[in-house]
Amino acid sequence: MSASLFLQNNGNSSRLEIKGKQVTLGRHPDCEVCLKSNTVSRYHARISLIEDGLYQLEDLGSGNGTFVNNMLVRDPVELQSGDSISIGPFLLEFSSDAEYENNQQEGLLTSYGLIPSLKNVSVRPPAKDKSTILRATGTNSDLNQFQIKPEIKLKAILEISRTIASASDLDSMAAKVLEGLFHIFPAADRGCILLRDRENLRFFPKAVRHRRENDHEALQLSRTVLKAVTDNKTGVLSADAANDERFEKSESVSTLTIRSILCAPMLGLDGSVIGIINLDTQLAGQMFSEDDLELLMVIAGQTALSYESARLMISHVEKQRYDNEMEIAARVQKGLLPANIPQVSGYEFFVSYEAARAVGGDYYDFIQPEENLIWFALGDVAGKGVPASLVMSRVCSAVRSTVEFVTDVTDAVHRVNHHIDEAAHDGRFITFILGQIDLTQNLISFINAGHLNPLLLTANGTLTELAADQPSVPLGVMDEYEYQAIQHRLDPGERLILFTDGVTEAMNEERELFGLERLKAAILKSKSKPDKLGAHILQAVKTFAGQSEQYDDMTLVIIGRDQS
Repeated sequence: MSASLFLQNNGNSSRLEIKGKQVTLGRHPDCEVCLKSNTVSRYHARISLIEDGLYQLEDLGSGNGTFVNNMLVRDPVELQSGDSISIGPFLLEFSSDAEYENNQQEGLLTSYGLIPSLKNVSVRPPAKDKSTILRATGTNSDLNQFQIKPEIKLKAILEISRTIASASDLDSMAAKVLEGLFHIFPAADRGCILLRDRENLRFFPKAVRHRRENDHEALQLSRTVLKAVTDNKTGVLSADAANDERFEKSESVSTLTIRSILCAPMLGLDGSVIGIINLDTQLAGQMFSEDDLELLMVIAGQTALSYESARLMISHVEKQRYDNEMEIAARVQKGLLPANIPQVSGYEFFVSYEAARAVGGDYYDFIQPEENLIWFALGDVAGKGVPASLVMSRVCSAVRSTVEFVTDVTDAVHRVNHHIDEAAHDGRFITFILGQIDLTQNLISFINAGHLNPLLLTANGTLTELAADQPSVPLGVMDEYEYQAIQHRLDPGERLILFTDGVTEAMNEERELFGLERLKAAILKSKSKPDKLGAHILQAVKTFAGQSEQYDDMTLVIIGRDQS
């Protein structure tokens, strides 16, 4: 059986596997666990494997001592899973890997990774957990089921409600609730509130409180109690003398420190356990009662409802803020696209841009640096949403700054590709078309960097793809890639159709793709001027998709020469 040490450091936890038969802890770099502090000796302590699954710790004559569970180590100590080891300013927790994996699977709290102020909370290992459940209640879905005096119940709810109302945020709410509980339950010595992480479904301590300022004993929770509360959604009243060695020596129970424990679940709106409230007392004459348990169940129910309401309100406010930011981002992105389509005698243009989300990764542009030259661009950034839109804005900037000073389309694409490849940090690439129209010769020259081939509709109604001899790679993949230009003289009545894969990959309710063949059929069915042809294509895509949600950004650009 293997084991690990969990080192607490600034709110984070590092898992250190114990490999081999010995692990030395100390300040010297040769130590397997190097603890850099002047209060730690060069070779401070050693953990040794005695036999399979049995480890012991010994102090190596350190100057400031080694402590296990706050007890000074004088002779070698056999380590149990869950034991805390203090060396100078460092706190480590020993755990058998089997115990660690068991905690992971059960979703129970461990002290691994807790923030420093809460690092003294953990779940007691099974071997040490001998808690006795004296009473378990039903669920707290109906707060009126408990038979405690109505005036007591009302006073407690009002006090907790007032306490919660004074909390400024969710983080302080748990601490405020504990503060109120210590007023309602005078016998409580220590308490904690655990909340369940919605992502990994494990509990973590949100607040811990000790009534006595000099009480620094680690708060170990009972696995038996926690599992009863979480599995059955019940409150539990328990007695626990498991940590007292005298209990095993059959000494009089009256001499023991017997913990009385109250533990109640906080149930969310969907009935799931979103948190746990745990109180304990070590005053033998002030043990918790069944009435105390029922009262805590009422309070836990009220706390859960208040917590859920506050969380939902915060989520609503966050969503509103996010939506507002997305509206601003959409307006900014729209401002990056050309405000006007070129107005040139003998030519017609059509453009349509529809983002699948508030912002998208598709891009198109028209730039006319001089009277007889028009640049056009179309691109599709891998991915959708905000990350793609940020890359799209960079492409837009690179294109506009390049074509102002470059006249050759091949040179321009090489420069843009170099800029994108140099700035690429997350592996995103861009399929891209950049071209120019020489209005004096009606000559279109363009480069296709890994994008879908443009379609050419001739005046006599034939449809062909304008493709290079060999495929090319998208922008941002290879810095020194040699792109080859494609040229075509646009005759009267011809239409050049450029589109992103949001058009061909539009899906219907049966998850079928619109596809290239349906696009070609829609084009041949219309054979109209660019504005009517574009509208017909978009209507065909929407009719095919039906009620299905738009999956990808969709951009369509048509360049047409008048029939004359």
